[in-house]
Amino acid sequence: MHLQCLLQKTFITNLTKLNIIRVVKYSVSSSNDANSFYFKSNFSKEEQTKILNTLNDSNTNHLSRFRVPKNRIKNIHSWKNKKGPFRSLHEVLEVDGLGEKLLHRICQDIINEKCDNNILDSTELTKNNSKNKRQKQIITPPINGQILNKLTSAVGVHLSPIGISWAKLSQEQNKLVNWNFDSFNNLPKKMMPNDNFDMVINIIRKIPSSDVYIFETSPSMGPQNQTSASAYSQQLELSAMLFTLLNTSVHHNVTLRNVNDTNTPSPTSIENRVFYLKSRLSARLFSTLVGQEKVAAVTTINELLNDNVETSEASLPCTKIMVEQQLKAAFDSQTPVNKELLGQALMLVITFMDLCVYKNPAALDAVFSVSKKNKK
Repeated sequence: MHLQCLLQKTFITNLTKLNIIRVVKYSVSSSNDANSFYFKSNFSKEEQTKILNTLNDSNTNHLSRFRVPKNRIKNIHSWKNKKGPFRSLHEVLEVDGLGEKLLHRICQDIINEKCDNNILDSTELTKNNSKNKRQKQIITPPINGQILNKLTSAVGVHLSPIGISWAKLSQEQNKLVNWNFDSFNNLPKKMMPNDNFDMVINIIRKIPSSDVYIFETSPSMGPQNQTSASAYSQQLELSAMLFTLLNTSVHHNVTLRNVNDTNTPSPTSIENRVFYLKSRLSARLFSTLVGQEKVAAVTTINELLNDNVETSEASLPCTKIMVEQQLKAAFDSQTPVNKELLGQALMLVITFMDLCVYKNPAALDAVFSVSKKNKK
């Protein structure tokens, strides 16, 4: 993390000169404002109305389903008894002990709730809490519910000592729309920092834009890991560069796409769009994990590509993907090593979509049932 922060500070200065990113200025509201409580949010008017109606009309049991602490629920009811219903989200911050972070989480829970008029019993609440804990095990950092609700596509990025690959999956028809890689085989053994920088700039221009970018958490170095310390360090450096560039690129981060429009106010912060899937989850989903070691996935990828044919029966515990013949032909033309590289990125983005977006029961059972068996 220290390396990541250092790289971010260094590259922000360099990238502005290349017109790759737009530096965002932070604004701070004056303490002399008439309203001492100001809640910054990107919720639409319809969403804000839904939030306020829920807070004003819900009883104690109903509010508890949105992960509101009991003492805060009492304070909410006390505020409404004294001052009447909430008229804005800013007023909610006046409730004793209810800060901006907690309010933002409550708002997201309310927006994402599918059955607003049904009060969950204790059994259902226990199940939901279990799902929330399981969700935290899947992705880091926790992903914003608004991002998932508005998500149209995701890009899986696989970084290894031999190269980098990416696969873009569109939520519409679960279609694979971009699938490519860059090999590191021809790179010199020793590279200067500026060489790494130039290489990553070239890569970032090839990675397609998307709502989110999914990497896999790197396994810790251990006796079973054959990657040398220097190669491992270089991978961390490249990962940090990619994290910074994807988040600060106007082309890649959707929250920055309108900053060049003079009629659109600049955002007050850069929203993170890069997330890390827990290590080996995709290997568990596609059964390419034997013990603690990953095995070749080419056979599985071929099976996955054939599963999108209507006449074939799906044999993998994941949602079928649509793949154009052109992409399949390009994959078939590659060497086994490059096929493996491409396959890892595809499995990564499919795993993210099935576990975090579609909540595919078959995929969840496959991943977590295997996890339980390994612990026994």
